[in-house]
Amino acid sequence: MANPTLCVTEIERSAIHDGPGIRTVVFLQGCPLHCAWCCNPETQPGHAVLLQDAKKCVGCGACLKACPKNAIIIRDGRAQVNRALCDNCGACVDVCPMGVYEMSGRTVSVSEILETVSKDRAYYDATGGGLTLSGGEPLVREGAVELLRQAKEAGISTWVETTAAVPWQMIEKAAPYIDGFYIDYKHCDRDTLQKGTGADPSLIEKNIRRLVESGANITLRTPVIPGFNDDRAVLKGCLAFSKALGLKKHVMLPYHNLGRGKYDKLGLDYGLQNIPNMLAESLQDVMRMGNDMGICVQIGG
Repeated sequence: MANPTLCVTEIERSAIHDGPGIRTVVFLQGCPLHCAWCCNPETQPGHAVLLQDAKKCVGCGACLKACPKNAIIIRDGRAQVNRALCDNCGACVDVCPMGVYEMSGRTVSVSEILETVSKDRAYYDATGGGLTLSGGEPLVREGAVELLRQAKEAGISTWVETTAAVPWQMIEKAAPYIDGFYIDYKHCDRDTLQKGTGADPSLIEKNIRRLVESGANITLRTPVIPGFNDDRAVLKGCLAFSKALGLKKHVMLPYHNLGRGKYDKLGLDYGLQNIPNMLAESLQDVMRMGNDMGICVQIGG
């Protein structure tokens, strides 16, 4: 397939925290994990899902008539979606006059994506930027390899933000077309990681080691989540993994709840509702810890 399609949830242009220089970040649908703090929960299913901004609803009932599954009712003057009945067909999206509904992703061809990415070519050339694939987990999509290949052929730098929680064969196919990897390393204790995210710790660590052995340019990133991995002994263990791999840099990402509103739109509870955003200053001791271990710790980005 020279021009496969991908389910794209967002294309963010002029990004500065997803690889070197100014970049265009393409977010893809689908992720094998279920992290409670995920800021893009709409990307977790392998297919596009319905989002509903109930605050916009005026109770006109147009969506009820359009829904083939009778999954919508009007209660207290606003539409409510029964997620057990909804099959994410999107019939309600087009008929709603208030823009209450939207689908999390849309099907886009590789050539269309590359056309959008190429619009900022001058910025990439001036800053060393390029294309970054994110998600979700971009490497679960076969079409991602073709997008990366074509971008490289066009002379555009490519980076990927990945969980590494995919079969090695998927990473191996894409690796020749990737200039750099940001890889989440969420916890150094295997049982805690598996229970908290659904990840296979052995698979992740094996994939990371294989990438290091292959000479790939990788940076490990740890999202610091209160109550999950913010204990200093745990963070030291994460840094120790970088050190054991011979890496000189490790990124710590302070917890934020910027994706909280998406949970309401998906009809989901946000489990970290009462946890405040974490200030970068609160991780200064982790930076010093890293320096003592010979690891440069970057806070954020």
